[in-house]
Amino acid sequence: MPLRRVAAVLGVAVAVSIAPGSTLPAQAMPPPGDETGESVPDVGAEPTPFGTEPGRVFPVRGATSYASAHHDYPATDIFAGCGTLVVAPIAGTVLEMSRVDRWDPSSDRPRYRGGKFFSIAGQDGVRYYGSHLGSLAGRIQPGATVHVGEPVGRVGRSGNAAYTSCHLHFGLSPECGGQADWWVRRGVVSPYRFLRSWERGGDSSPRAAATSWQQHHGCRPSDVLG
Repeated sequence: MPLRRVAAVLGVAVAVSIAPGSTLPAQAMPPPGDETGESVPDVGAEPTPFGTEPGRVFPVRGATSYASAHHDYPATDIFAGCGTLVVAPIAGTVLEMSRVDRWDPSSDRPRYRGGKFFSIAGQDGVRYYGSHLGSLAGRIQPGATVHVGEPVGRVGRSGNAAYTSCHLHFGLSPECGGQADWWVRRGVVSPYRFLRSWERGGDSSPRAAATSWQQHHGCRPSDVLG
C-alpha cells in the first residue's frame, strides 16, 4: 500500500500519495547565490537546444508527491524538499517573475500569495506558472527565452506557503494578457493528468484544455480584490 502524507494548507488537509520506497529529501534551505545572478546547477538532463525541443518535462527534479485535488481552483501542489531544482516544463518565453516575496499575512492580498514565482508562455500558447519558490535562477527575467528542462529556480515556501511544507504550486492557463491577471495565472485547468504524463516521459498537451477554457470564460477581471 502507498504511504500517505498529509499537508495542512490554510487549515485544509490534503492527502497525497508517495510511491512505495520513495522518500522526500530532508528539508534544507535553498542554496545561496540563486538570486544574485549565479546559475542554478542542473542535477538531471541537460536542457535541449532551442528549436529541437522534445516537448514537455516534469517541472521538479527529485522525489515528489502530489495529488489530483486542489482546494478552491484548478492547480497542483508538488511537494518536494526545500531547495529541490525546478526546471522549465516547456520551451518558451518568461512573461512574469518575482524574486521578492511581497505576501503579508495581515492583508493576505491574493495577487501576492504565490510569493516568489515565474510564468512562461510556452511554444504551445499555454501559460505555465510556478510559485512559492525559495529562489529563482539569475537569468530568469521577463522576455528571456527558456529551453525545456532549463533550471529556473528552487522549491521553497514563499508567499502563503510560509507555514506549510515546501512545494511548487503549478498552474496552467491560456496566456491572456500575460501580465497582472493573477486570477487566471494561478491556474484554470487542472495540471494533474498532464503532470502524470510528463513524469512518465510522455508529452500530453494542455493546449486544447486551455483554449477551451478561454473560449467559455474569456480573460475577464477577477471579482476578488487583488
